[in-house]
Amino acid sequence: MKLLNSTARASSAVLAGALLLGSLTACGGGSSQATATVDTSTLTLAVDSDSASFGFDPLRVSAAQRQFFEGLYESLMALQPDGSAGPGLAKEFSYNADNTVLTLTLKDDVTFTDGSKLDAELVKANLDRRSDPALSAYSAVAKGGAQEITSVDVVSPTQVALTFAKPQPGFEKNLASTTGMIVGKNGVTDSASLAATPAGSGPYTLDPSTVKGNKYVLVKKEDNPEASKYAFDKVIFSVVQDPQARANALVSGQADVAMLTSSTVDFAKSKGVGVSQIGGTVNTMISFDKIGKTAPAFAEEKVRQAIQYAINRQALVDALHKGDIPAWNALPKDSAGFTKDLETTFAYNPEKAKSLLAEAGYPDGFDFTIIASAQTQTDLQAVQKDLAAVGITMNVKMASSTDEAFAAVATTPLGYAPLNWDNPVGVMYGAVLNGFTNVQKATDEQLSAATGELAAAKDDAAVKAAATKLNTRLVESGWMIPLYEALTNQGYNTKKVAPVEFAGTNAYPLLSSYTPAS
Repeated sequence: MKLLNSTARASSAVLAGALLLGSLTACGGGSSQATATVDTSTLTLAVDSDSASFGFDPLRVSAAQRQFFEGLYESLMALQPDGSAGPGLAKEFSYNADNTVLTLTLKDDVTFTDGSKLDAELVKANLDRRSDPALSAYSAVAKGGAQEITSVDVVSPTQVALTFAKPQPGFEKNLASTTGMIVGKNGVTDSASLAATPAGSGPYTLDPSTVKGNKYVLVKKEDNPEASKYAFDKVIFSVVQDPQARANALVSGQADVAMLTSSTVDFAKSKGVGVSQIGGTVNTMISFDKIGKTAPAFAEEKVRQAIQYAINRQALVDALHKGDIPAWNALPKDSAGFTKDLETTFAYNPEKAKSLLAEAGYPDGFDFTIIASAQTQTDLQAVQKDLAAVGITMNVKMASSTDEAFAAVATTPLGYAPLNWDNPVGVMYGAVLNGFTNVQKATDEQLSAATGELAAAKDDAAVKAAATKLNTRLVESGWMIPLYEALTNQGYNTKKVAPVEFAGTNAYPLLSSYTPAS
């Protein structure tokens, strides 16, 4: 998962967005790239949200924030260029016969910024934090989660064993993202300190010139064993929420790489920048409330299905997202669980929507409020018109603060965010079933069963069967109301940066994958 944005852009930080506009707001004019001086010492990335809105504890975020945090922290396993999991802080791993115990053999030469050293006791201390409900990355492995870790045991100073409540083959991939990031001893002992100060062993440190919420400046630690894998001495993450402002920053040379939306790709290309693209991010409305606590109508599955039928997805894409793909599936088109049956089953049908509303006891419709940001406002206004046509009044309220945007998961019945499903099991356990999108603690036996089947699947046929069940149930239950599948676009200055490459189907490139143009 790119929770949201794209884990999973599936994270609360992505959902809320960076509500304060960043500093890169250059006007769109002629490109200055051709005359820019090549500077391989600094790489500036214009990104769409504040990855450190919760501070610098990597366990408070999810896969969508991995790229930023991998500069400061290392994971037990490392995401490889092909999307697989390889050695990280753990140089070796092995399972017992029934896949209920995963033993990790650790490196013995790792030092954290607080001076502490990597050992099995530190890994145990990190993983023993999983009872803290504030740690998004641990929601799937905490007590009651389907990937529950029941105990973490020190086998030797360099070996630690993770025991699971149920068999977890392939769990090592989870350890290649934020779930596997390890915090130094001071950060574990005093987690409040991570609000302002990172405590990692990554290849970069946080520079004092950082301005929280605006730009984050990372400076390479030349004595770090992994430093040679990173081409740039300094990396700046500049938060620029407005899509056109990000494109303008790239074109004007204020940014070397920028996250582009489909609406700005043609503009950027016309100015001579390069664009790398990958699919897999589904922009979806998410039912936060499935029990009717914030809006009684949402407790009815037929109401949530009515919303599926009421939305004209093709018209939305034609008007606002040319180049993207209308989506009736919760999972992307290249995933194992994609099925064209959903395109027919939930095809645009306002009369069907009205009929379902009447069956659910709402023949005259109902009203509710959804919280928007500058990024989501236009899409929500288009959906607002479709819903109004079947009698549903959706009030679109602009978030007045980041706190209001974050609180929406508990105060409103419906949200809107991009989700990347690179790791569907992780998205389900980390965000959908047990995570921040389900603060009302709704349950769905079919979704839980399908997720469990997918986690245990051992061959392609089993994966496809389970993923299809999961995808179908997400849509028919209305837990997910997909709108369109977006291409993830990374624009780059061709004079300075080589073509951007993605790690498998992950929507966020590895920080180490950015290299100077040859």
